[in-house]
Formats: sequence, C-alpha cells, structure tokens
Amino acid sequence: MILYLSFEELAALGSCAERMLLANMSGGHGIAAPPQLVADVEQFSHRLTGDVAISSLEDQRTLELVVRHLLDQARAAMDEAVILQHAAAESAVAGYFEYAHVLAVSHRLAAIGQEMAAIVQVMTGDDPDSESGRRFSFPE
Repeated sequence: MILYLSFEELAALGSCAERMLLANMSGGHGIAAPPQLVADVEQFSHRLTGDVAISSLEDQRTLELVVRHLLDQARAAMDEAVILQHAAAESAVAGYFEYAHVLAVSHRLAAIGQEMAAIVQVMTGDDPDSESGRRFSFPE
C-alpha cells in the first residue's frame, strides 16, 4: 500500500516531526513523549522523502499513531499562534495550513488502515490482530 503525499503534506509532516524531536532533545517544557514514540517519529521523519510505502498492518498502525501525535502537536501550535497573536497573523495562518495538511494525511492513513484490515480478514479468514494477520504483508 502507498500513502501518497503532496509536497505541502511532506513539508507539514516534516516540520511537525522536527519540532517534536527538537523539543524532546532540548528537554523542553511540558510532558515528554514516550521513548518509543520519539523513536517512531524519528524513523518516520526519515521516510518523508516522497510517497510512503506501507508494508504491513502493524506498520500502518505505527504510522497512524505517529501522525496522530503530530496532528495533536500541529493543533497545539496553531492554537498557541492564534491565542498569542491574532487569528489573521501570518504564523496563525501558517499554523492552520500545517494542521490542515496533517489532518488530511491522518484521515487518509486511517482509511488505508481500515482497507488493510479488511483485506487481511478476507485473505486469511482470521482477525487482523491474529498471528497470521500480523504476518500478512502488502506488496508495494
């Protein structure tokens, strides 16, 4: 399965991932992300060179968690820009578009997950969370 990404979506995802990783490295304020999530975001950021191949349902679920976390961060950054400045401020508008691009990716990724789970169920006759479901791989 392929997650197709536009240039704008790649830029938004990359920016969110970079902000999250920098905040984690600097020991920034707030609640630190779990180490596995940080590792997953770092690995995901290396995949942001174009469309993303998804080889298994487990891979899709990891990507979905990462993108959902990035979406939450994009929303928080947008909210902060609006509150601290003005709704029409350049950074608030940029924050809105970043959030919107990540939201669109999150929605498509969830739909891909539902489709992958259905394919696993049809092809194996088992629950997607079964051992055979976890071993099922998708060609590119």
